[in-house]
Amino acid sequence: MLFRTQLHRAQGGSAPFHYLLGYRGAQLLAAQRGASSPRPAVHADKIVRTLESPTLRHLLGVNQFFADLAGYGRGLGDDRIGLPEGEGLVSCHSETWIRKYYRPLIRPDGYGLWTQHGTSLGFFLEYDTGTEPLGRVADKLDDYTGRYLDIARQLTGMVLFWVATQRREQGLRKALGAKPCPVPIATASRDHGHPDGPAGEIWSVLATEAECHRRVRLADLPPVIGGTQPDGTPTVLPRLPEPSEEERYGQEYWWNADDHDEPNPDDDPPPQELPSAPTQSLQSTQRRRSWFA
Repeated sequence: MLFRTQLHRAQGGSAPFHYLLGYRGAQLLAAQRGASSPRPAVHADKIVRTLESPTLRHLLGVNQFFADLAGYGRGLGDDRIGLPEGEGLVSCHSETWIRKYYRPLIRPDGYGLWTQHGTSLGFFLEYDTGTEPLGRVADKLDDYTGRYLDIARQLTGMVLFWVATQRREQGLRKALGAKPCPVPIATASRDHGHPDGPAGEIWSVLATEAECHRRVRLADLPPVIGGTQPDGTPTVLPRLPEPSEEERYGQEYWWNADDHDEPNPDDDPPPQELPSAPTQSLQSTQRRRSWFA
């Protein structure tokens, strides 16, 4: 079911094992979905391209984040007691799934739904490898604001920046603070050493109020950002800025196209409505809009 390999290390020593879906596993998934099995050569090529991809380190980091959350919820490691049934990481989606669902208005590295103590928190993960300039990392917030301000009201979670070091986190928080964003943001670093990993008391919300900067557990973020709905969507977002005259005209143009001339093909396309949610963690767009009316 699984394909296992160890990557070559030029400096010597043993590299960790890497596990990917084997061909038998691919056949099983295809059968479950009612699809045709991939050709062996195609599946083998996919394995090679994944292992040799320049983004492999990033992919492993994102997967490790969600694996650590899942492990904490199940009580794995250090004789922990797992969370009750139905709590912990109850849902997670890949970058590819998110881009298809949001078509592709936002491009995070993953989505998760964390439930604990009867409260759920939806979040979009931005994983930082530490190689990009901080300004470029902060520019990722532009996807969560967009030209059409109503996009922010359609999102089902806050944004979590998972940074390499505490020093880099401090610099990133300054860069993020210079970019207004209507979606709640929190940051944490991977060198914190907390035994509970990303579920621990390591997250700090980006806010103007000093009392919101304290480190809290992942499960304690909802009250800091103003609460969440049962599906994990933040209940309270900072007030959206008023659109400029150009933005206001653009919104009226697309929403009242009958009152204007034919659109210029060089203009931006109209905003796309989100499809109906396939999981309980993603509710309809219309319902979310009413929360912020």
